[in-house]
Amino acid sequence: MSLWLLIVVVSGTILALSLLVGLALAAILGSISRELSELVELERWADAPLADERLAGIELESTPSASSRRGRAHA
Repeated sequence: MSLWLLIVVVSGTILALSLLVGLALAAILGSISRELSELVELERWADAPLADERLAGIELESTPSASSRRGRAHA
């Protein structure tokens, strides 16, 4: 076996092994990520009560729809 063939075979083996290790690591990290994402509750803010109950059901004045309705009411 010539030296150049040996270098090509060893380089290919190292490349294949590094690719397999990378894929295995990605699979492990992906499963950890999926399990952690099940633990996180993203809509927790939606369950919180309003700080001021008087604001319940009242549209804020800064919204465009409220200002356009106000303009039409005065016209």
